[in-house]
Amino acid sequence: MQFIHEFMSSPVISLDAQATAQEASKLMCDKKISSILVKEGNEYVGIITKSDLVKKIVAEGLDSKSTHIGSIMSKPLLSLEQYTRRGEAYEYMREHKIKHLVVTLANEVVGIITVENMV
Repeated sequence: MQFIHEFMSSPVISLDAQATAQEASKLMCDKKISSILVKEGNEYVGIITKSDLVKKIVAEGLDSKSTHIGSIMSKPLLSLEQYTRRGEAYEYMREHKIKHLVVTLANEVVGIITVENMV
């Protein structure tokens, strides 16, 4: 039996909600990742993905240097506990039409899993 913590990426990369879309894009490129968690203070409040950047910045013609990620992030964060079985997590992601899922342990964020990670 395989659990999602075996496939997750950790540690989690995050930015403050006031960071710009350009800063998020650069960080994703530098870290070779497809998503960043968004924080307000010490709390995770959303997620920004490469897809969000394309659909909400590029396609809408917004300025990546002035658009804050808090205004374009996907929310609320969807998560599952790290000992969730891989197949169950895959079905949850399919049902919610998401490609990135937050992984938790005792309600604390410990990683992110993507559909690609589970293949």
